[in-house]
Amino acid sequence: MAPMPKTRPAEPRDGERLPKYLVIRNWVLGQISDGTFVRGTQLPSEHDVMTQFGVSRVTARQAFDALRVSGVVEARRGKGYFVSGLCATASLERLQSFGEMMAPLGVATHSDVLGLMEIPADRHVADALRVDAGSAVIHLARARKAGSTLISLDIGYLPRAIGRKLMLLDLARQDVFLLMEKRLDIEIGYADLTLAVEEVPAALAPLLGVKAKDRVLCLKRLTLSNSGEPLMFERIYARLDVLQFRVRVPRW
Repeated sequence: MAPMPKTRPAEPRDGERLPKYLVIRNWVLGQISDGTFVRGTQLPSEHDVMTQFGVSRVTARQAFDALRVSGVVEARRGKGYFVSGLCATASLERLQSFGEMMAPLGVATHSDVLGLMEIPADRHVADALRVDAGSAVIHLARARKAGSTLISLDIGYLPRAIGRKLMLLDLARQDVFLLMEKRLDIEIGYADLTLAVEEVPAALAPLLGVKAKDRVLCLKRLTLSNSGEPLMFERIYARLDVLQFRVRVPRW
């Protein structure tokens, strides 16, 4: 069983104290996201939480219920609570940045920039961005992380004029969508999406922590401005156990 922390996590300093169950939930999420509690780890018991945080059993159970609803913890009858791993849920009903997608989990996000350079566009990228094949575009490859957990690999391409401006900004800690809107004054309108399960590209398998020829999620996304101009074409790869998609479909 995982040990309890020696000290309680800090609460907000803005005068608004979080409910105790959220303090406990956030501490567990922090331990999961930084790799202290890995998949399969047995978490402290309700009694341990009650003692350490000075809360009732109802509050301790409320914290674990919130973690279960988020999909990061599972309860095993007679054994306790175990880490099931972070799993992000992306809504297909609206266009979200990575940070916006992860916000409900309450986990800090960042990106490792794996590649940022000017390259000639191949035919598929050129068609998506509406430029001539061989034209210069900006290639941006990022490992998207929640804490220390890799959620996805994002291989993106941008028109040179936009990409060159983004190259000067903080792409590790800020989402491209927000940088476009707040720093470049670009109005993002919508995106065309294609979702499939396909064989992982060999070069990406080690980065995703899967074997060559394993099948992974692949989301192809072309983001456009309000006026319909292509802003970014991406191929987003993720393991099947860390990213899922949700959409509400009306009957009529």
